[in-house]
Amino acid sequence: MLLPLTFTAYASIRDASGPPINLIESDFNSEQTTSFVSWRTENGLDHTAVGNSKGSISIFSFHPTNTPNLDSRARLTITPPSEHNPPTVPSSSPSHSRRHSRSLQSPSSLSFNQVLLNVSARARVVSGVSHEQVEAPKNYVDFEDEPERLKDMLRSNSKHKRTLADSILPSFDRGVVIEQSPAPNSPTLLPTLSNSPSGAASTSKNKDDPRSLLPETNFPTFSPGSSSAPPSPRPLSPFDGSPSRGIVKASIILEPCGHGNAPSAMRYIETMDLLVVLQESGNLSAFDMRDSTCVATCGCMTTRSYQDQLWKWESIRIVPAWDQTYLILACASPSQPPFAETFGLADELCDSKARLNLFELSVGDPHGVHPTRFERLASDAWQVDGQATGVELLRNDTDGSFQLVYIDSTNCLVTRCLTIIPAYEIRARGRSSFSAPSQEDNRSLVIPIPFKVFGSKSVESVALPGQNSNSGAELENVSPAITTSSLGRVRLEEEKSHGAVISSSECLLEGITARYAGLNGRIVGLVWSNTGITGFITGEQEGSFTTFAVPFKSRAEIQGVHFMDDEAFVVLSDTISYYCLQRVDADNNIATTFSGTSIITQAIQTMTISGGPSLMLSWSRSSPYDVFALRQPRSGKKEILVHTINPRQDVSIKQRRRILWRVQSPSSGTIPGGAALTSVLPVELNFVLLGYSDGHIRRTSLPCLLRRRYHAQSVPLSAISSISGSDVLFDKVSDMSLPSSILNMHLVRNDRTGERYILGGTDDGGIAIWALESLKLQARFTPFIVPLMRVAQVLQSNENAGPLRGSLLCVSGDGTIAVVSIEGFEMLYLIPGASSPIAHIYAGGDDNNRAVLIYADGSARVWDVESGEFLRATTEEKAKELVDAGGWINISLDKSELTSISVSTLSGSAGPVSLCTLLLSLDRFLKYTSVNVKSLGLATSSSSAPSNATLSQLRAVLSVLLTPGLSPDIDEICENRLGTSPSLSTVGFASALATTIYHHDHPIHVWSMSAKVSADRVLAIVSVLKTLSLAEELSHDCQTVITFYSTSLAHVVGASYQAPDVAYLATQWFNSSNDVRQAAKTLFDAGIVRLSDEESGALVDAWQHHLPCLQPSIEKESARSSLALFICGYMAAEKYSLLSTSSLIDISKSIALYLHDESSAYRGLAIDLCARGFQIWQHYIDAMAMLRALYTLATNARKENIPAQNIGPQARLAVLQIASSNTPLFMTTLTLDILNPKTLDQRKAVMQLVAFMIRKRPLILYPNLPRLMEAVVKSLDPNSTASRDAVLDSATEIIGHVVKTFPTVDFHMATQRLAVGTSEGAFIMYDLKTATQLYVLEGHKRRPAACTFSPDGRRLVTVSLEEGVVLVWKVGSSFTSFFNPGAPPRQGHGGSLPFKTLNFNVGDEANMTVTGTLEWVKFEWPAERTVRLHIRESVLTFST
Repeated sequence: MLLPLTFTAYASIRDASGPPINLIESDFNSEQTTSFVSWRTENGLDHTAVGNSKGSISIFSFHPTNTPNLDSRARLTITPPSEHNPPTVPSSSPSHSRRHSRSLQSPSSLSFNQVLLNVSARARVVSGVSHEQVEAPKNYVDFEDEPERLKDMLRSNSKHKRTLADSILPSFDRGVVIEQSPAPNSPTLLPTLSNSPSGAASTSKNKDDPRSLLPETNFPTFSPGSSSAPPSPRPLSPFDGSPSRGIVKASIILEPCGHGNAPSAMRYIETMDLLVVLQESGNLSAFDMRDSTCVATCGCMTTRSYQDQLWKWESIRIVPAWDQTYLILACASPSQPPFAETFGLADELCDSKARLNLFELSVGDPHGVHPTRFERLASDAWQVDGQATGVELLRNDTDGSFQLVYIDSTNCLVTRCLTIIPAYEIRARGRSSFSAPSQEDNRSLVIPIPFKVFGSKSVESVALPGQNSNSGAELENVSPAITTSSLGRVRLEEEKSHGAVISSSECLLEGITARYAGLNGRIVGLVWSNTGITGFITGEQEGSFTTFAVPFKSRAEIQGVHFMDDEAFVVLSDTISYYCLQRVDADNNIATTFSGTSIITQAIQTMTISGGPSLMLSWSRSSPYDVFALRQPRSGKKEILVHTINPRQDVSIKQRRRILWRVQSPSSGTIPGGAALTSVLPVELNFVLLGYSDGHIRRTSLPCLLRRRYHAQSVPLSAISSISGSDVLFDKVSDMSLPSSILNMHLVRNDRTGERYILGGTDDGGIAIWALESLKLQARFTPFIVPLMRVAQVLQSNENAGPLRGSLLCVSGDGTIAVVSIEGFEMLYLIPGASSPIAHIYAGGDDNNRAVLIYADGSARVWDVESGEFLRATTEEKAKELVDAGGWINISLDKSELTSISVSTLSGSAGPVSLCTLLLSLDRFLKYTSVNVKSLGLATSSSSAPSNATLSQLRAVLSVLLTPGLSPDIDEICENRLGTSPSLSTVGFASALATTIYHHDHPIHVWSMSAKVSADRVLAIVSVLKTLSLAEELSHDCQTVITFYSTSLAHVVGASYQAPDVAYLATQWFNSSNDVRQAAKTLFDAGIVRLSDEESGALVDAWQHHLPCLQPSIEKESARSSLALFICGYMAAEKYSLLSTSSLIDISKSIALYLHDESSAYRGLAIDLCARGFQIWQHYIDAMAMLRALYTLATNARKENIPAQNIGPQARLAVLQIASSNTPLFMTTLTLDILNPKTLDQRKAVMQLVAFMIRKRPLILYPNLPRLMEAVVKSLDPNSTASRDAVLDSATEIIGHVVKTFPTVDFHMATQRLAVGTSEGAFIMYDLKTATQLYVLEGHKRRPAACTFSPDGRRLVTVSLEEGVVLVWKVGSSFTSFFNPGAPPRQGHGGSLPFKTLNFNVGDEANMTVTGTLEWVKFEWPAERTVRLHIRESVLTFST
């Protein structure tokens, strides 16, 4: 479990008089923006995501100002459908794929949401949609009062004159309240097709039963225009320069970050609340915008992309595919190396091809059973003859087909039908291909890929990487089925070239957007270049293709063109223009048909406003009349503003511009005398090195980073740094300042002397080396033009390394290698770089003087190290053949000496936020600190240095995790008793390939984001508190705080509280160390108790189908199956009455399955569930078999290979718990296994378990002691020599423990007699020589308390406190015993009365409990015939 900790206090150091610096604002303002997207959520909040050049994304949230509603006569505006006509989802489910906390369903929560949304009654009206065009009614219509009037209007719609609004608006039937302003003097738009062949029939069908927009099939039928009406536009006022209330909600740091990993494209999926991000390096990620966490990630490339060719992934297209599934097309263009501009190599690329890849994004379910995931559908070989910016992916909602649309290198429009092949069909083809024998040899088996741009016109084929491109003749003979199977799940059909869209070859294509319009497969699109915008329409008739010009003039480049619906679009530039499409005939009259030689399409500009110069613009379908802009005015401080356009014709103010957010803080680099943080190297928890832009290295510790120190007085300059400051304290500062910034640091070690050094790279291409302890500069070089990136160390012991032995290989960003000797810190050699990054380095060869460098593009070079001579260039395959011949060593890059295992930095961190963020491995951190706390017996008063250091580390981390301000009492305990303090540092969430840093302005917001984030935060808090509680004096207070955060947050936070996700806690139980998993189990138990009956049932219903017993053999040990058993098992143990019998049977079988499987990695889970709910499982499976399995595991000395747990102790604890809750079954199984074991090992194991039970739970065995001892005695049957010998030691051990523990049992060694008392008052005498019962002594009428043999074994003394009597029995062998076997010896008188009866009175001690008798009653023999009875502090002496 990783915790991102951000320490903002050390981001910069400055003079005390300097202005304060906001790290987040400084980072945002200084970086170049690479992508910008905006959206509006259903609660009315606006959001933007801004990506910068160093691989981070800033998430903003804006609260709209309260404004009055529009006049009731306002014209109804259309809601543009989501991109490419996605399937419509019911409005009652805002995000059916997302988990909702239980608190949101309470009445208080509901009212809270209604207040937050501030939705008017009119805006909540739900409309139905008919299948024909109708005119908006002229007056206000109340459906309740005037239904017949409305019906008349609907029937007579052909009699009304069509207006502009009628052409734009969708068809309505019931449920809509509409008023219409006077028709504006605007041209009529292109009419929308009806969905019904007969308008009258459609009306009669729907007038009484308005249908849902979502049909029953997976592919919704096409609905023209919009399906619902959005809230009316806000009334506008002149420009308001004051910023609205906007906050930086979170910062997402992509992994890896830094140059070359910028988020080049972002798309928001409104129905799923997901943000899809594409990085330049090809990483594709999906983020849940509720909490800004990464939920899925995938790479666009699986193999090396192209020989000597780099690619920049720069655009994505998203279309809905099936239920909660989307297709994502990623596009890349040829690119230059990142250092090309430095060397003047950044020439314009002549290659016009674009690389594509297709992904399927499956959105997860609310309960976490099926997580959100990406699946690659295409291969790396997919290319098209065109630019990446000119590719579009469409989905036809009529038939569910997909169409690839792109502009080729000749500026012609090309369309291709794209089909997704089911996964099962690919698997079936794979099996059939393996079963078919080869006709010739391996080379004759051609496996084509149907993605080649120029090839067969039926089903296309593209050669695999490395395949001869001249094999087209061979591919023609390959069947289409085999051809498409080689590609995976994508099939491209015949390509169709429709004609030129851009007439001039000098135009630079900048983008394309298109969509299906109508029911006849019409594709309407827009293409923009550096000179203008051109529209096209294709598909109305077979082979038809028309283009039309869009009148647009702007001095700035076009940043985007978006369709609002089939007939309207918006153009974003320094002027924001809205257009509508209309069809006219040769006389310029509105056309009533869709075909004809004289029919042309025109783009009519309806509105235009001036937006001014902007860095980026964003438009979203959720707020079609709001355009968000990111700009940086002359002040240099970036700001986000929104242009709101009012489409009404009867208002004077058409535009309002509001500044939503503006940078207030100055940049750290602009402060005179200041220094910014540029690199971080965590060596240990108390040894963290910081590199700054002033060329100094400063040393501090993790507690200092997280808990910023303040000084009331000025500290001497030498105690801090060369920069005067009064708020940051460093332990040590390097002696000399370098003239440039320190960009990265690496820890290296001289393996001969053991001394450690810091090797750092500077921004001017230099290398510097410091001594680790003293921070004294040892050497400095400037060998590079591009800064240092990676370091590899060659040990002195590597004999094959030749001249590289005992040296450091410093690799720059351009691949240049500087070889530096670690002994004298001299630069030995310099090996030139290449256009591709280095992947592997090998040294050695025949004369140990060679170096083989293998690059990421598959090329390789061989160098003579000592002379610096370049020997030859080769391929990766040939180079590895050379290395495999022997005599070479692999020099691992970035494997310098291991630094801190608990703390690490982000990969490729470059920006201020990423630099100030450390990843704390909570598992390793708690393992390290808990060992110190336990070994040293830490307490708050301890004065030992190690104790204080460990406590300081725990308190520092806890100070960041806690959320003070929720409860004054808890805050007082944390600050005054636990020693925490409010921290300026923040904690985030680490997910797959991304780290999210939150910026909360109130503690309630921490617990109001999502169930997953709440679970992560509270799990970290409880884990640290449990470790801190190992200090005895802090234990009680830690438990108080644990109870608060585990059970009281829902009450304190209120309706917005997001309860911890139990599925996430269960996952952490599997993936974490013992310290964290204990906390996870505690919180999980509290979580399932908090769930309502409905939520509990839904959770089990979602997971029970994945229980191990229901899965095929290959899936029984999967992570999902074990997680299903964890969730369902503990839920059943807690709330079994809510589960069906079939569910309980499946859970019980799954537990037994794991328990009996010796190779299972989840036996520990099964054992814990046995202990937790054995009384439930015993009704559905063989309970005795389950107990026997636990017996075996509890006594098995063999170590089990199960991570993070020891099965033996866990099984013993389970046995103890089952024995306590189900004693009869336990004892029955125990005695049967002793008397009738399947094997001798089983009997021995059970008897060892008995000895364990005697030591740990004697009271469980006490009522069944006679049965148990009888079984032990019979196991010593002398007639079974092998059995007796096997269990003799165990039986002896058991008898010894029983006699020592239970006063009612005694053994006489000389005579081998065993006396066992029963609860009825009798004593049974056994002879262990013969393993038989001799006789029964019956004298007591109540429970006996103790018994004892005399030293000679001829007397047995028994006592009963309840009776107040001591009985003396003769038990020695006599002559009469031979004639009356099985009868007790004669006691000196007739009958069965004891030899002596001695009465006594001990008062209240007669009522002593069984537990008391075990501890306080015992006998002592001071003489042969004198016995003393000790009852607590009383002593009674008797003569026998």
